[in-house]
Amino acid sequence: MVQKMIITTDGSHAAEKAAAFGLDHAAQINCKVVCITVLRPIESIIGMKLEYIFVEEKDSVAKELLAAGENAVARIVEKGREKGIDIEGRVVRGERVEKAICEAAREEGADMIVIGMHGQGFTGLATPEMGSVTRRLISVPPPCPVVVVPPNV
Repeated sequence: MVQKMIITTDGSHAAEKAAAFGLDHAAQINCKVVCITVLRPIESIIGMKLEYIFVEEKDSVAKELLAAGENAVARIVEKGREKGIDIEGRVVRGERVEKAICEAAREEGADMIVIGMHGQGFTGLATPEMGSVTRRLISVPPPCPVVVVPPNV
């Protein structure tokens, strides 16, 4: 039985379609939903060493990516609340998106992850086949079942 569901978003049309599917399912079975997006670190050169850091407080590009992620999550949370779903949203930070999704699912005690088949993320680059994040997520292996929603659903 699914009591808690993770819905992922990257702001793409495919993610919105997957979220709509997940929200409809969550409303039918009356489960809690946590909508997440993953903020990846911005590469930054510190001294002579290349490091990964989160710099959204300082860097305008990182601030824009954070705002885009927060807005994508907020849209889904709003739609969920309109359906009467117990839903919350989170921005998760991680270097590898699929690992961050799995960690969030473990932390939340999720029984299901819903993800779009492919997306374009905040970069605007779409892929015609199953996206790389989705492929990597199902091969990690994830801590619970993953529902991959095609964009034409």
